[in-house]
Amino acid sequence: MTARVSSARATPLRLPGISDVAFVLLNVMGVAAYLHPFIFARAGNSDRDWFSHNADGPLVFAGIAALCMVLIVGELTSGGLNSKSLSVLGVLSALAAVLRTVTLPAGANLYFFVVILGGYTFGPRLGFLLGALSFFLSAVVTGGFGPWLPFQMFAAAWMGLSAGGLRALLGGMRAPFRAQVGAVVAFGAAWGLLYGAITNLWFWPFWVGGEDITYQPGIGVAEALRRYWNFYLVTSLGWDLASTACNTVILAILGAPLLRALLRFQQRFTWEWGPDRDPGPG
Repeated sequence: MTARVSSARATPLRLPGISDVAFVLLNVMGVAAYLHPFIFARAGNSDRDWFSHNADGPLVFAGIAALCMVLIVGELTSGGLNSKSLSVLGVLSALAAVLRTVTLPAGANLYFFVVILGGYTFGPRLGFLLGALSFFLSAVVTGGFGPWLPFQMFAAAWMGLSAGGLRALLGGMRAPFRAQVGAVVAFGAAWGLLYGAITNLWFWPFWVGGEDITYQPGIGVAEALRRYWNFYLVTSLGWDLASTACNTVILAILGAPLLRALLRFQQRFTWEWGPDRDPGPG
């Protein structure tokens, strides 16, 4: 009896590369930076050096800057980035930084749509870098350096990351181009609220106001969420609704042509083998 020999070859195990490690560390650092005042009660004491992130803010900024550089180098060496996509990252980051200096009524801003469309087109990692670097460049332009900067960088980076995840989801569903544009518009509207809800957390543990909207150590997760919801409704919702409206209008008007152009650029300079390649817009 002749033994049957399988022609299939075992897929070799891929070990995490330097870019994988840097990407994971960046996200872990961001979550830890936001949450540690809620975990360590002494962080909220005004006589402590790390009160309101006065001490740990610069350390978080140094960490995100260094790990972003490691991520870029790792992506270049592994083929995740090439010279053309790196150039796009620089151009889009600069454009987003310039747009952030243009303030619209009620504090709305134009730069969100660049991060969303760039992340959607070029994937989660480049979207993460785009969000973080655009905020850093805008701080250079406006002089907006402070303990709040690394937290704004992380929130914008997660916006770009999730935009790349949205494309992966819609690509798996084989969504037509119009459906993709509609999803991007809805995504931008949601992030108009979500961005403000995330960035408020950098100062809320240290903020003192009414008892029903102020954080206190030891109140528990459910009570903390209830108080933060009250705080958000009173202080931020109106401003964030303006951002949501701005994102929705800009993406509804410019989303289709800009997304089509970016996707064609990405497909032109990215080689993808196999039948599952995302066909992009027709």
